[in-house]
Amino acid sequence: MVRTRHERSRTRYQLAAMTDRELQDCGMSRSEIAYELQKPRRRV
Repeated sequence: MVRTRHERSRTRYQLAAMTDRELQDCGMSRSEIAYELQKPRRRV
């Protein structure tokens, strides 16, 4: 479970580091990434 949380966190920040063009290629927008980054972290 800890590994899954760490992996999800890392993925969020990798997405945040992508350029707008890279996000567009993935079918995502900057606002979707911002929304994900603002979600509270779940505690186990």
